[in-house]
Amino acid sequence: MTSVLVTGASTGIGRSTALMLSERGLTVYAGVRKTRDEADLAEAAVGDLRPVRLDVTRPEDITATVCRIEDDGGLGALVNNAGLYFGGPLELMSEEEIRATYDVNVLGLVLLTRACLPMLRESGGRIVNISSISGLVALPGVSVYAGSKFAVEAITESLRVELSPFGIRVIAVEPGSIQTEIWTKGAERDEGRRSESASLRKLYAPLVALLEKLNRDPRGIPPERVAEVVLKALTDESPNNRYLVGTDARSLAVLRWLPDALRDSIIKSKVWRD
Repeated sequence: MTSVLVTGASTGIGRSTALMLSERGLTVYAGVRKTRDEADLAEAAVGDLRPVRLDVTRPEDITATVCRIEDDGGLGALVNNAGLYFGGPLELMSEEEIRATYDVNVLGLVLLTRACLPMLRESGGRIVNISSISGLVALPGVSVYAGSKFAVEAITESLRVELSPFGIRVIAVEPGSIQTEIWTKGAERDEGRRSESASLRKLYAPLVALLEKLNRDPRGIPPERVAEVVLKALTDESPNNRYLVGTDARSLAVLRWLPDALRDSIIKSKVWRD
């Protein structure tokens, strides 16, 4: 494997991954949506990093990116990192936020993966899908986001077997809380919505307060920690099918194995307590 396409490389996990992989000697196609991010990445990179304009919701961007990589000689791996996070009780979420979440996190991932499969089949390459602990345990207040990440988990499991005859490995990386701009954006969104739907906000007051607190004061691991795991998933001779990243992710994962009633009571005691 010599070439990798990383989506959502402007910030956070995607940026850290693109920079780390290029520094380790791989040719990295770093998908970004804005001109200034292309220049910024190129300046920061050590090694062969090639920014590409790629909005995974735009078929024309997918086609152009795939054609460029084909012309350059092919693709050894795909890291599906591009993603959106909108949190909040379902009643307080807009239709635009809901649709955007699934357009990017699910549909964009699927369509880009499909477009890359001929090259990955030829190279016997790898696909790393950046999922989330929310793809394993769905907490209240993140139903839309968790639903999209559960879909990523299902897609990963299905393709892991579907593509195995061609030597393609499909791997899920499941981080917990990460120190990224996603929280700053969430806090700004919270501030802008304080005057909206006051009666609904009151109904969900404990949950809204908890989510806003997490946005204001997030705790998480640096995105470089996730990038290190992605590197491992791409380069280990026998990679795991999935990698949990972060202490909080490993702790929350235990909830999957509890009886529903016990699991729900534990979560409710943390959210709806007086």
